[in-house]
Amino acid sequence: MRIELSIDEIRDRSSVVEEVGTFLGSSVSGIATLKESQAGDLSFLSLAKYSGDLADCAASVVFVPEDCEVAPSENQLFLKVKHPSLSLAHACESIAQLLWPKKAGGIHASAIVSDSAEIHETAFIGPFCVIGENSSVGAGTQIHSGTVIEQASRIGADCWLASNISVGRDSRIGDRVRIHSGVVIGADGFGYEFNGSFHEKVPQLGWVEIDSDVEIGANTAIDRGRLGPTTIGEGSKIDNHVQIGHNVKIGKHCILCAQVGIAGSTNIEDFVVFGGRAGASGHLTIGKGAKLAGCSAAFNDIEPGSVSGGTPAISLNAFQRITVVQRKLPDLFKRVQRLESQIAKDV
Repeated sequence: MRIELSIDEIRDRSSVVEEVGTFLGSSVSGIATLKESQAGDLSFLSLAKYSGDLADCAASVVFVPEDCEVAPSENQLFLKVKHPSLSLAHACESIAQLLWPKKAGGIHASAIVSDSAEIHETAFIGPFCVIGENSSVGAGTQIHSGTVIEQASRIGADCWLASNISVGRDSRIGDRVRIHSGVVIGADGFGYEFNGSFHEKVPQLGWVEIDSDVEIGANTAIDRGRLGPTTIGEGSKIDNHVQIGHNVKIGKHCILCAQVGIAGSTNIEDFVVFGGRAGASGHLTIGKGAKLAGCSAAFNDIEPGSVSGGTPAISLNAFQRITVVQRKLPDLFKRVQRLESQIAKDV
């Protein structure tokens, strides 16, 4: 990405521990990976596996770990920091705002807004949006084209709702929430009861509550509760294509990676991490700080602070040991066959 960012601004935003080398310029003009960088760029080394790329890196300024021992090239500046990736993110905050342009408050002429809706004068309602009866939109919130907010929903301040989002009735969204395109909030929960002949639909009468500082990735679905709310706690981050069932409770500052699926009425406590394509069946408790590896599936409660993997999810160490043994099974089978053949001959 081509930009202009002064060296002083980079320093101010990045909590630099030590500077090694010299860059004669006053600003950088691009941001790139170590391999793809060129003179004038800002880059970073975060993972040790990429250390080999650092020696050939052409970037003029590079964030590196505190223990980095590679020397910079001529006219190259290494900034030693505690968290290189996070330092890069902080340095780029002003640039990132360009990706989320904030439009002046107002309602586009093509939007359909109920007379009973309350829209703050600094909020922006984009083309072809629909705002339902008795809904409210807070100060500074941006709602982009084609998004539908159904009746009696509340959207807080300084939120960003991208295009083509559906927010179901009675939904409650806090402040500074960022929601990407294609998200569906408050659709019917998946509830049926078998009456002996067919599956009868169970009415889903609840709603969805999303606390402040949450981010929800594209095409994620969060179902409303059967009775009461489905809740997403403060600061939690949800990736693309995630399914959250009715009456699920997700705590504060959780991470749910792409294609995670959470069945109804499961309680996920604070600081839990689900790797990509991991899942949990219904009515479980996933303890505070627990981590589930990608593609794992929890069928029982998960202890707080534990690290689990596999299907069904077990201790990650146990899962890894089992995986090693499984890889040896073909050779073990051949050895058993040879022993059986030898025994048969001896008999």
